[in-house]
Amino acid sequence: MSEQMNTQPNGFRKQLLTTVSAVALLASAYGADAADNNTDRPPLWIELGGQWESASSEPDIFSPSFFDLVASPANLNPLIDAQRPSRNSVGVEGKISFMPEDTNWVLSAAVRYGRSNTARHLHHQTPEGDYGKLYAGTLVLTSHFIPAHQAFGDGQTKLGSSHLVADFQAGKDVGLGLFGNGGTSVVSAGVRFAQFSSTSDVKLYARPVYKINMVTSPGKYRLFDEARATYTGVFRARRSVHAIGPTLSWEASQPVSGNGADTTFNFDWGVNAAILFGRQHASMHHQVTGHYYTGLLGQNLAHHYDNPPVDTVRARTATIPNVGGFAGVSLKFPNAKVALGYRADFFFGAMDGGIDTARRENIGFYGPFATISVGVGG
Repeated sequence: MSEQMNTQPNGFRKQLLTTVSAVALLASAYGADAADNNTDRPPLWIELGGQWESASSEPDIFSPSFFDLVASPANLNPLIDAQRPSRNSVGVEGKISFMPEDTNWVLSAAVRYGRSNTARHLHHQTPEGDYGKLYAGTLVLTSHFIPAHQAFGDGQTKLGSSHLVADFQAGKDVGLGLFGNGGTSVVSAGVRFAQFSSTSDVKLYARPVYKINMVTSPGKYRLFDEARATYTGVFRARRSVHAIGPTLSWEASQPVSGNGADTTFNFDWGVNAAILFGRQHASMHHQVTGHYYTGLLGQNLAHHYDNPPVDTVRARTATIPNVGGFAGVSLKFPNAKVALGYRADFFFGAMDGGIDTARRENIGFYGPFATISVGVGG
């Protein structure tokens, strides 16, 4: 299945690049004709930019049975916090828009891609020190720690995620002067493709049980009553979803200052909605091993066990509603544009975030973006 999951995105990216390249070539050819005809509006706009986004996804935490034995929250926190996915991702975006001469139509192809990779190692160990002493004549009963055998919690993880959203749309400026000279209001319809993937490699180590009592008599006797248990948990997950469906959007721009025929400072905003149909994939593996040691009156007893590994593979169809929007400002010149803004996009029930059982997980991206656009032709 992993080969299939890797092949599908690569195939789509090749098709996407081919389609965008074809649009760019056709638009460039048209732009050259438009330049010959001395049109005053560039028919082709190429936009490039980047974004810094926060993510709202929260897959299930791997919590093996020995979590219940970890009495100290300080020792438990590293096991949980190391599994938290990164809240931030960085990415790039690009868009090609083609506006035929003497029409209000806009044809566009846009792509956004972002990714995040995080490696964590969190550790907490119970401090050294005596818990107490009880004197009975020359005998002393002591409850204390040995540094090498202290209780601890340790989490080591490598987490990764990526998202790709592509839109192919045809729209029309329906503003009709609604926003004054230079204002635009474009309503578009088309197709949206979305791809999300995540990986988790988790190793958890804990010694939740540690107890040692020692009875000593000066110069003569030393008796131990010792018990300690050490556990290891391993978890690997691969999740992905590919979906496609119809989309609608509205984008508007209103000049705030400047000459409409030259340079303007604008307030921009927009909303979008889509319903996507696709398939979710989830592949899980986890296993727990343990080691229990006791030493009573000089006798050492050690026990080791391995729980059978659990492997789960799921694949199912999914319907994913999607809504989003943006707001920002831009400085527009006759043949160029610089924009800054804040954007949010939410996909409901997009990913299978469960471990042993399926659980639909919402995915959201929100944060600032910046773009630069260049007009060609005209």
